[in-house]
Amino acid sequence: MYLDKITLSFIQPCTTDSLRIRIKAITSRNISDLFPFLNTYLKSGIYNKKANTFTFNKGPKIIIMYPEAINVSKLLNETDAFETLDYIKELINKVDEKRSEIEPSEEMRKLPSPLEVYTYLPKLNCGKCKEPTCLAFATKLIKNETKPRRCLHLYEKCNENNKEKIETVCLMLGNDI
Repeated sequence: MYLDKITLSFIQPCTTDSLRIRIKAITSRNISDLFPFLNTYLKSGIYNKKANTFTFNKGPKIIIMYPEAINVSKLLNETDAFETLDYIKELINKVDEKRSEIEPSEEMRKLPSPLEVYTYLPKLNCGKCKEPTCLAFATKLIKNETKPRRCLHLYEKCNENNKEKIETVCLMLGNDI
């Protein structure tokens, strides 16, 4: 087993969402040699070689891996924190097991902005998705706080190409469709 344990070391209210918590945890070993493999394995992750970090989202949670520590924000509660740390440990061990099958990548991906996603939306600001504007909807799509299917106009026959592009962006970000 590559990583034996991740130890929770810090819990505080989340700075971006007062109803959630953030944590810091310590890994039982340096995991930075796996970052290029994680970068290939998790298409929505961002490997920053210069900062020696790997960042990705799991739903609304933001996970930042450092060589010997992990920070997670937007957790619901302490139970969610421990479940997320278990998920991260399993992910790290799984990627290590598959290391020989994964081509490492040091590419630093650029994630799409809400404006880029907005260009593929109908731009009607109809509110049927429960958002005031299409730009607000695009922002929530990127944060995985809504699903593409909430935009009824996107699923009309004339918008098939844009629908595919939106769904591709969501999948790239690790979000459900």
